[in-house]
Amino acid sequence: MEFLSPYGHLRGFNYVPSTAVNDIAFWRDYDEALVERELTFAQRLGLNSARPFLAYVVYEHDPKSFLARLRHFVRAAHDRGISVMPVVWDSCFDDTRPTIDSTENKWIPNPGVQRLGPEFWAAGEAYCADLVQTLGSEPGLTMWDIMNEPLITSWVREDSPEREERKATIWRFVHHFCGVMKELDSAHPITVGVANVATLAHVEAHVDVLSYHDYLPTRAAIRAQIDDGIRVAKANQKPIFISELACLARANPYDVTLEICQEAGIGWYLWELMIGKSRWRDIHGVVYPDGTVRDPSIVAAIQGFFRRRGPDMIPPAVDKEGAATRVLGQAAVWLGTSDADYAQGAVLLETIANLLEAGEHVPMSSPPSARVLALAGAEDNGSNRAELVRLLVLWSEALAAASS
Repeated sequence: MEFLSPYGHLRGFNYVPSTAVNDIAFWRDYDEALVERELTFAQRLGLNSARPFLAYVVYEHDPKSFLARLRHFVRAAHDRGISVMPVVWDSCFDDTRPTIDSTENKWIPNPGVQRLGPEFWAAGEAYCADLVQTLGSEPGLTMWDIMNEPLITSWVREDSPEREERKATIWRFVHHFCGVMKELDSAHPITVGVANVATLAHVEAHVDVLSYHDYLPTRAAIRAQIDDGIRVAKANQKPIFISELACLARANPYDVTLEICQEAGIGWYLWELMIGKSRWRDIHGVVYPDGTVRDPSIVAAIQGFFRRRGPDMIPPAVDKEGAATRVLGQAAVWLGTSDADYAQGAVLLETIANLLEAGEHVPMSSPPSARVLALAGAEDNGSNRAELVRLLVLWSEALAAASS
């Protein structure tokens, strides 16, 4: 479809380093080696575009260092076949005033509601000019995201008597800086990553490319919003993509939403690459700092492979070759033997755990194999032996039920 195809190739990711608690820490404590390692994870996954959040307060503190770090990021990404869409400003999520020494494990707005008025605009324009001067000729720059989720802030909460005026203040700020960036850099398109398709009405006349976020809980709702977005794109004759998606806590799993995006042909940026120190680590993220992953199905989905859910799917048969029957018998003997060998019990436990996991008969939020690894390397003492016995009994019952 013509309004999807210009950016339908995007397989992007939102990015904060695994060691950073927020966007300020990202740039203040910038670690080149860490960033390069984590961008390599993205490259290995087949991701091709990054959406990093900038921090004016870090720029303000030391413009030269901030811009050098930003240039390094874009070049390191480009070296790995990854384009970059920097987020210039961000409303999320409250009226916190950004400070250079922030160590709060929370998202910090940029530049903050205290700086949305015209009295700040000249300083903001100088910042934008420096961004363009630094990145405008970089081949790794793909576009500018002027502001993230402009209205997703408690500053405009519904019970505020100043709500409408505050919303107007935000939109004046957004529209002004859309114009500023278009004037400063005519070579790169601009977008505004709004929270949903309905909010596109506030920015559609001011951007070159439309982008929105999707954290909806059902396939039908996700697809309906894509279709709504396409209608807005067609009406404005502008391309569209999704700049945030996937949240475990909103019934918006990665493999489901990415499958629908692939079917529709729309480009996307998932939230987020790393599982680190940020506040999102328990509901978002693909890769741990050591390169292990939360869920291999996410990796498969990124690469275009999805779980079969049709009526003709073939369920696994863990006892087809008798392995489950054999290990259950061996476990029963071990449990009935006083002073049974601890190491042998650990082997039996691992075998049962592997069968349960391979057959997908257990929740993988806490894989049995992780508990096996901890016990197998542990000392043979009363506490560890009691836990080994408890798990052998528990998992033997689960495997017996799965094998019947």
